[in-house]
Amino acid sequence: MDLRERVDGASRRHPWELARMHAIQSMIGSVAKELGKIRVLDVGCGDGFICRELSRRSDVQVVDGIDVNLTEQEVDALRRKDDKVNYYNAYRDLPTGRYNLVLLMDVLEHVQEDNRLLDEIVDGYLVEGGNLIITVPAFPFLYSRHDVYLAHFRRYGRKQLARLIKDSNLFCIRSGYLFLSLLPIRLAEVLWERITDGERERTRGIGGWSAGKLVTLVASAILRCENRFSMFLNSLGLRIPGLTVWAVCRKRA
Repeated sequence: MDLRERVDGASRRHPWELARMHAIQSMIGSVAKELGKIRVLDVGCGDGFICRELSRRSDVQVVDGIDVNLTEQEVDALRRKDDKVNYYNAYRDLPTGRYNLVLLMDVLEHVQEDNRLLDEIVDGYLVEGGNLIITVPAFPFLYSRHDVYLAHFRRYGRKQLARLIKDSNLFCIRSGYLFLSLLPIRLAEVLWERITDGERERTRGIGGWSAGKLVTLVASAILRCENRFSMFLNSLGLRIPGLTVWAVCRKRA
């Protein structure tokens, strides 16, 4: 979860976040045998949800999370919450050249110089032959007030992301889209915003999810099945557009 979207007192995960975690696990599974014991760095770890989930995997040896927006108090609280994960809020404190898997889950859109951040992560922290997994919001034409609220500088086309990856000493193993059904919903929201000249500014994100457990489980199950289907089609060379672009990459030797 983006720290900007946190709502005090909210404890239930948004179905989107649960479904994305399921997709991340699938992406990691596609390269896990080659990695052996996995040493993970989660860049932009937010409240540590992904870190905690990955720390439960038997093939994961180390999980480190970094988010420069975490305060020292929040870092200490996260460390007390789960001693299997190491949390940081400054890159200078991270061990260099340690990780064979780096995650950039909806991070690059928050950085003005995305190419510079990606270069620094790949050169400084990812071992040769290691894997990097990226997700970013899809399609520049969908940029809206919601993106402004989340401090996004941009949204990405798949080819745009591919160029960024190629320029950062990485090669893309596979890429595609997630959340197919959410694309027309977001498109309708953006069109309505433009028709009404953006009169309703969106101020709630996934942290404000308050539906019950059953609704959450059903919605996340639908999104998981949808993502699984889109990744299957992607393996056949069929890419259906969705709200998120993803890529599994490897560092060149």
